[in-house]
Amino acid sequence: MENDIVFKTGMQVVFGRTHGEQTLGVVVRANAKTITVRQTESRGTMRDYPVGSIWRVGRSMVKPVGSSAVLPSTPAVKRADSVILKEIGDVYCELSPENLTCDGELSGAQVRRKLAALNGRLKALCSELGRWVDESECYSIWEAQAQARRQA
Repeated sequence: MENDIVFKTGMQVVFGRTHGEQTLGVVVRANAKTITVRQTESRGTMRDYPVGSIWRVGRSMVKPVGSSAVLPSTPAVKRADSVILKEIGDVYCELSPENLTCDGELSGAQVRRKLAALNGRLKALCSELGRWVDESECYSIWEAQAQARRQA
């Protein structure tokens, strides 16, 4: 029976609905009814869930890697640091007051939801990169790239 499986922190698992998308992840915490999993590959077709997102999943939807579970069709590939840094820069751009509030058009609740989503995306991207990147570092990288383009 699937509830008899002992899930341990750090264990590689596949999670998702039986006939739905299966995603590779690592167990963060195991409770009596749910397993908390950090995904190690991108997930989603309609909405993109970045690598590093945390999911709380029912035990019936989690299987250890190597069991009779269907493995994901796309292998987990680490993206280039430059691509991740570009996305981090885009998030910092979206966090500017003008963009965050849509020039004052959004309500306070909408701004808070957008801020929480952007901060979550920033945290996931930095986790994927393996280190924290602040706004000044992103600006320095952008400026160096712009200067290299001008000289070329």
